[in-house]
Amino acid sequence: MRKIIALILILSLTCLPCLTRAETAVFAFDKSVTTLFVGDALRPVLNREGDAAEGEVTYTVSSANRASVSADGVVTGLAKGKVTLTAQVKAEKRTYKASITLNVAVRATEISVSEEKLPLFAPDDPRIAPLMAEPVTLPVLVLSMGKSTKLTASALPKEANDRKVSLTTSDETIVQAKGATLTPKAVGECDLTLASVQNPEITRQYHLLVIQPVTKLRLSGEKTTIVGGQLTLTPDYTPENASIRSVTWESRNEKVATVDAFGRVTGVSKGVATIKATATDGSGRSASLKVTVRQQPQSITLKESDIVVNMGSKKTLAATVLPKNTNDKSVVWTSSDENVAKVSSRGQITPVAPGSCTITCASATDPSVFTTATVAVHQLVKKVAFADSAVSINVQSQGQVFWSVSPQNATNQAVTFKSANERVATVDANGVIYGVKRGSTTVTITAADGSKKKDTIKVNVLQPVEGVHLENDTLQVGVDESVSVRAVLEPSDASNRRMTWHSADPSIATIRGNGTKPTVTGQRWGATSVTGVTEDGGFAVTATINVGNYDRALKVTDLYLQDNRIKIAVLNESNMTITRFNYVIECYDVYGAPLVCCADGSNRFKGSYAHTLYEGDTTEHGKFYFSSFEQPQQTIGRVVMRITGYSTDTGYSRSIREGRQVEMEFTSGAFIGTTPTPLPVITPPPTAP
Repeated sequence: MRKIIALILILSLTCLPCLTRAETAVFAFDKSVTTLFVGDALRPVLNREGDAAEGEVTYTVSSANRASVSADGVVTGLAKGKVTLTAQVKAEKRTYKASITLNVAVRATEISVSEEKLPLFAPDDPRIAPLMAEPVTLPVLVLSMGKSTKLTASALPKEANDRKVSLTTSDETIVQAKGATLTPKAVGECDLTLASVQNPEITRQYHLLVIQPVTKLRLSGEKTTIVGGQLTLTPDYTPENASIRSVTWESRNEKVATVDAFGRVTGVSKGVATIKATATDGSGRSASLKVTVRQQPQSITLKESDIVVNMGSKKTLAATVLPKNTNDKSVVWTSSDENVAKVSSRGQITPVAPGSCTITCASATDPSVFTTATVAVHQLVKKVAFADSAVSINVQSQGQVFWSVSPQNATNQAVTFKSANERVATVDANGVIYGVKRGSTTVTITAADGSKKKDTIKVNVLQPVEGVHLENDTLQVGVDESVSVRAVLEPSDASNRRMTWHSADPSIATIRGNGTKPTVTGQRWGATSVTGVTEDGGFAVTATINVGNYDRALKVTDLYLQDNRIKIAVLNESNMTITRFNYVIECYDVYGAPLVCCADGSNRFKGSYAHTLYEGDTTEHGKFYFSSFEQPQQTIGRVVMRITGYSTDTGYSRSIREGRQVEMEFTSGAFIGTTPTPLPVITPPPTAP
């Protein structure tokens, strides 16, 4: 233990000189000044003693954006914020460092005051100039006794570190400033100074004028005017010794009424507008008055100005007072001669005797606004009638109609005529009717005096038959089939279209119908004729009728397969020259299932033979046309063929309905399935059309 104590003592004595030298070294900033304004320069005091007093010091800043530092330690503010300045020196035995935190601040440069709601006046404003003892150049802030005013003020720019503003007055017996509030103490004048707390040299001044405010405001004057009219309102101030006796005027509805700076109200449109006056002394006192604007009548119009009233009837006039929004639209009606016609308070005219007079309609509120109408009292027609109920005339000819009007003393006995269809017949003002084309129409006669009395007469315009011909004088028809004979009358619009028809041999063909399109029905094979005679004029036409079984004009005489290819032979059994016929073929495999033989994937294809076949001719191999046919790779077991239609050298064309088509089928020796064998059909050869 003793050895340990001795060792500690020796070490302590050895280090004593070192501790002494370290305690005498000083390297630190004086931190009494730590604020630096943007744009200003500051050299913080660096205390150096002992071992730290020697050597060259280097300086650095923590943020080069906020401050810069020169080699000799001068710091320049660049942007608002905090920055750390560090100094470093390398002594003989160690390196010393010192740092100081600087607050880079933005200096206030001006004072901002929110003046929007303050009662500020120009120093030469005539409303306040007489109230001041001497002329001033500062803007005048008017304060009212008994009312404190709080200012909203701050230093600018917004980035300034301290934006506080202090308020002082030149005479606190007039106005006392406490914080941002100004409290008037007596009527009088003094100056107000606002200064930046941060930079007191930055100031803004106002001249304060303390007045006796208006405590009550009332408006007096007329409350009603008309559109385009004027009235003047007068403000009454309380107390009578109010310092500023002026107001600003405002209309709450300028579409109804406007008001000028002198309180003159002008009516703009019908309605109610509130006129408001506000004291200009800043007291906030105001008064309102509702002004009614009425719309006066400007004109009166009648739907009719020349009026006819018939004896025994009445007529009511409708007056329109303009503009539409007129307040009072009542009118007064008067008659210039009540021995001719009277008029009620509602504008109803009652005729008294034939003649004429003037009806006047005037505004009840302004008689200078009026209009008039001329009234004529008439005796109406009671009946108008044609002498006949109907009249007939030919096309391109004319005829006169006759009529009568009663009573004979009717004021206006004129009549008008009108044709219901002028494409059939026209009529002139004298009742002469002219036939235009075949047909029927009516002509109406109407009294022209407005009595609406009328009568009608039927007009028949006739077109006689001048001839007849057939569209086709040779027709073909099958047994138990029908066809129409088409006769064409000449001219085509002939009035009487009835005809009488008969058949030369009803056992071959019959005919029925009494018009221009009778129906012929085939009864048996053969040829006959039918004759038609017009009822009007007795003109006759004759048509030849050929009756035959035209569905059996062709016969499939042979249908077989050779090397799995279809072979056909067809015979012309008719006495016609057939220039083309069409057919359909269906293919089946050896099991009786449909076999694809057409490009569309079906087992059915169409074909034609376009070569001339005279009576008794048979087709030639190699001349048949198979449409969309594709030769099957499989063995064809069964083939079915049907004739679907044909055409002849005479232009006759026939499509054969299903069920009547000539059909034939062939089954090869390889066919396994079974199909019914069709019975042969024996028919007589058709007769040529």
